[in-house]
Amino acid sequence: MRRPYLYLFLSLFLSSLACTLGVAPRSVLTPATTLAPSATPSQTVTARLTATLTLATSAPTQTQSFTPTPTLIPAPSLALTSPLPLLGGGAGQIVYHSGPTGEEEIYLLTLGSQQPPVNLTNLIGADISPRWSPDSNQIAFVSDRDGDRDIYVMTADGRTVINLTNNAVADDSPAWSPDGQFITFSSERDGNRELYRMLSDGANVTRLTNDLAFDQFPTYSPDGAQIVFSSNRDGNPEIYVMGADGTEVQRLTEDPADDYYPAWSPDGTFIVWASNRDSGAFDLFKLTLGTNALQNLTNNRAQDASPIFSPDGTLLLFDSNREGNYEIYILDLASLGVTRVTNSSGFDASGDWRP
Repeated sequence: MRRPYLYLFLSLFLSSLACTLGVAPRSVLTPATTLAPSATPSQTVTARLTATLTLATSAPTQTQSFTPTPTLIPAPSLALTSPLPLLGGGAGQIVYHSGPTGEEEIYLLTLGSQQPPVNLTNLIGADISPRWSPDSNQIAFVSDRDGDRDIYVMTADGRTVINLTNNAVADDSPAWSPDGQFITFSSERDGNRELYRMLSDGANVTRLTNDLAFDQFPTYSPDGAQIVFSSNRDGNPEIYVMGADGTEVQRLTEDPADDYYPAWSPDGTFIVWASNRDSGAFDLFKLTLGTNALQNLTNNRAQDASPIFSPDGTLLLFDSNREGNYEIYILDLASLGVTRVTNSSGFDASGDWRP
């Protein structure tokens, strides 16, 4: 497979029309197993999405130069007057990939700023799926700049880049452990797509799963003890959880539809993922651990995918084609209001919040 799994159903996504956002009533999911929360719920923080949001416009450019020369936008300080950089906690910045399929670049955007997004990679090929390290000093990402998809890390300004996997098969879906010690990822190096773990410098690669299915899109629990992921080992893509060492695999969802891109809330109490179980279009769903309460968070006929929690857990970053082109959006988990963040002619997707 030469592209991330998102592109396996990209043709399905591009055929759908964006519709009016709604909220579905709560229902109850009966999974194969019941998982207890991994952390104590934290106090809910009410976030405010204001009409002052400046849409990020980017026109990704390419160059024959193989030396990235980005300019880093400094993280905003508490003195900033715009409330948007403070929404969601953290530094008020996101990274995401944008551009035509196969020519994506990784961009850094400061929320609420008048500055355009900064191209951190600026190389020929596809640079996708950026993920901040827990200390926000590095970004793991996927690139085919050396001929096949590998896992790379770069400094936050994009100037220093290291290939961590450097082999002849496809590696993708990087996920940092909460302590920054490990990166878990998906790879085809043993013939089919499995999950592997390595030290953050690329050493000591360990295979975590071992079956004939496609295991992908790993995400750590907040305490680092478990990993949630998507797998089709039981016939169709479902959400599973296992210990961080690959043991004690449990199935969380059981539906004939497809479940992808799981994300674990910072307080450990629920998991969000993308599924086409309600209308055939992909929506974002929330599963409360311990009670198995299921909620459709977006409920529209567009394609919504790749949810990522803000550092304080009050917001979700996701990508959607609800307005025609794939852009980055923010979902307020309290009100379920949606605000668009980017506005470009490229394919904007796979966003991540800077801690």
